[in-house]
Amino acid sequence: MTLTMTRPDDTIDLHGKHYTLQTISKEPDEYIRLAAANEGFALSKLIHDKSVLVRSSIARIKYGHEFLLADKNWRVRATVAKYCKPNLLKKMLDDEHHFVRYVIAKRGFHLEHFIDDPDEEIADLARYELSQKKTA
Repeated sequence: MTLTMTRPDDTIDLHGKHYTLQTISKEPDEYIRLAAANEGFALSKLIHDKSVLVRSSIARIKYGHEFLLADKNWRVRATVAKYCKPNLLKKMLDDEHHFVRYVIAKRGFHLEHFIDDPDEEIADLARYELSQKKTA
């Protein structure tokens, strides 16, 4: 999968320092990398960042969901589930982490899938939302 989204000049100035696509990913300060991601800078590099915070921020700005839906960290996957287009949610229905499944159910997608979820709160939510749809 190729992810490309860069600023036209491929450089950014943050907190008095100049960064390029190559130098931003080597910046030791997580918050500088986060600021760059929030500006939409070097997303194709920062999507692989070691920081969950940076990767979650990238998911929040709706970039790279196809890649991040398989992230090793459940917080990143939950952020993807919250902000992604509905067609990607099908790929996340059986996520190992209950909170990711909860986010999907809370969005009201694929509720029938969750009525027998092993997490009772998710199953209750799905049954309740389905009953509300029937009475509406």
